[in-house]
Amino acid sequence: MNFIRKFGFLLLFIFVLLGACSQSSVHQNKKQSDTPQGLVAGTIIRTVDGDTVHVNINGKEENIRLLLIDTPETHKPGTPVQPYGPEASDYAKKELAVGTKVMVEEGVKGHERDKYGRLLAYIYLPNGKMYNEEVVKKGLARVAYIYEPNTIHLSDLKKDESYAKKHKLGIWSITGYVTEKGYDISKATLKSSGTESNKNSSDTATKYNTGCKGQIKGNVNSKIYHVPGGENYDSKMNHIVWFCSEVEAQKAGYRKAKR
Repeated sequence: MNFIRKFGFLLLFIFVLLGACSQSSVHQNKKQSDTPQGLVAGTIIRTVDGDTVHVNINGKEENIRLLLIDTPETHKPGTPVQPYGPEASDYAKKELAVGTKVMVEEGVKGHERDKYGRLLAYIYLPNGKMYNEEVVKKGLARVAYIYEPNTIHLSDLKKDESYAKKHKLGIWSITGYVTEKGYDISKATLKSSGTESNKNSSDTATKYNTGCKGQIKGNVNSKIYHVPGGENYDSKMNHIVWFCSEVEAQKAGYRKAKR
């Protein structure tokens, strides 16, 4: 009787073990099937901003425009540095640093380049995560430029965007800043401090890129920037944009004040 009981327990143990192995195999196969096929290896050469990078692929330098995302501007001529643009650029420079080995998933064949000749793609970091998703999830980019047939990862990116929006991360922390057409910089104004009665006064300053406040001070209208200690640095001015460095200001099309 004891022998039969022990034999029964042994059979039960074997069945449970086989079931676990079977589930593990199914899970592993599913995980493998979720991994994008046809990826090509590349090495980061240069990061332009949060959604554009240069990658060496098979000995050729490719200017890659990352699919389905749009980060605030930092280098566009005639356009002030937009809030969270520098943060997006910094994040790209950190995650996609020069020399980083990445995997590139190009757009659908026949639709893999934009009108400027840039390669459209998703980039996977060394840890296996997709950069496009990560920058959206952190609230440093919006989901945009949705054109068929390059929409294979659209649903995942939308979920990432919803997460960032729900938690008011980055660009979503400014009400009305993100629009279907891009970014409304007028919504990112910070009115000068003071009493309720002077909030609407004519000398109310509009300050952009406040994350760099107290450093390089630019005038949106004149395209002139002032450095701390400069003669006119502390002068009141409307339409201020802040930069974290002179290089950043110059890249945005600003020139240094003579005094």
